[in-house]
Amino acid sequence: MTATPLKRPSLGACAFITMGDTPWRHLLVRAKYHLMRWQGLVYPDTYFLPVWLGARKVDFLALGQRIDVRRYDYIFTELHAGVGQLKYPVDLMEMTPGKMVVLPGPPEVFWSYANEEAHRLARQLLRGAGQVWAYSPETAAFADELAKTKVARVIPWSFDYAATRRLGRTGTGKKEAIRILLGVPLRFQGIAANDPHFLEDCVAAALARLSSAARQRFQFVGMVYTREDEKAWRQSGFGKKIGVTLEPKKFYPRFLSFLGSCDAVLTLPRFRVLGRIAFLAAALGRPGIFTDNVALHRYLYPHSLVTSFADETLRELVTELLFGLLQEEPLTRFLPDEQAARQVGDSERNARILTQRLER
Repeated sequence: MTATPLKRPSLGACAFITMGDTPWRHLLVRAKYHLMRWQGLVYPDTYFLPVWLGARKVDFLALGQRIDVRRYDYIFTELHAGVGQLKYPVDLMEMTPGKMVVLPGPPEVFWSYANEEAHRLARQLLRGAGQVWAYSPETAAFADELAKTKVARVIPWSFDYAATRRLGRTGTGKKEAIRILLGVPLRFQGIAANDPHFLEDCVAAALARLSSAARQRFQFVGMVYTREDEKAWRQSGFGKKIGVTLEPKKFYPRFLSFLGSCDAVLTLPRFRVLGRIAFLAAALGRPGIFTDNVALHRYLYPHSLVTSFADETLRELVTELLFGLLQEEPLTRFLPDEQAARQVGDSERNARILTQRLER
C-alpha cells in the first residue's frame, strides 16, 4: 500500500518489540519491513504503525535486547501471553515511564495461553503504559478487564483506501471463470483453527443447487500462512469436493493485485481479529461474506454477516452469492458500504488523529 505520509515527521526514533523467538525470525521481520519502507509501502499491521505516524526511524527489537531507552520517543509492543514476552516490555517501561505503547491482540489468544504470572505482568504493563491502543471496542474492553481499570482507546488504523485501490486495480475484460477466495488464511489446527472443511461443505451444498454448466464456471482458491497448515491441507484432502486451488503466499502488492482479480471473498476467522482482509476487499469493491464477531466486518459488510459455524445461514448466503455472480450482478447485500470503507481508509486524517493522541 503506497504510504500517505504526514506533512512532516511528527515522531523521532521509535522502537517495536518483535517477539521473534529466534534470531533468524527477528532478522526476517526487520528485512521485510525495512524493504517495504524503502519501497514506499505501508502494510496495515501493528509493526508499521510508527512508520505510518511519520517516525523518523524505527528499530525492531529482539526479545531481551539491551538498548538505551533514551534513544526512543516511544517503544511499541503487542500484548503477548508468555511470561518472558511480557517481562521484557515491563522492564523497559519501568526505565522509560510514559513512553510505552501497548497494542492488545485477539482476546482469545491471551486467555488461551496466559498463566497467573502472565496475567499479573500484563496487568502491570497495561496500567503503566503511556498508551494502550485497541483496534476494536471488544479488544479495548478486554484490555480494560485485564487491567481492572479503564486504560484502552479504540484507534483508527493504518488503512489507505486510495492506495489500496491503486495497487489492487486489475483489468476489466470479461472473464469466463468466477474466482472466489476462501479464507485468508485457512487454518486447520491450533486454537486459531477456522474449520476449512466446514466452509467447504457449505459451499459444496450451495453448488449442488446449480446446474453442472454453472458449477464449472466457479474457481475457488485458498491460502495458508504456515507449513503446518499446508501439510494439513494436503493430508486431509481439503478442497477435493469443490476443487479448491492452493494459492502461494504473496508479497503485499502482489496480494492486493490478486485480491482485486477475485470476484468475491469468503473469510470466517474464529477470533476477534483486526479485519484487514475485509477492509482490503471493501476498498476494492469485492462482494463478500464475513463472520459477525469482528467489528470491522460488521461496519463494512453489515448485510452479509454470518455467525461462526451457522451452517444453514452460511449455505443460504453462499447460494445467493453464487446465483448473483452468475448473473454478473451480485445482490446488493453482499457489497461493502463504500462510505464506511472510505472513512476507515482515510489515511492522512486517521494518522493525524493518532499522532495528536501521542503528543498529549
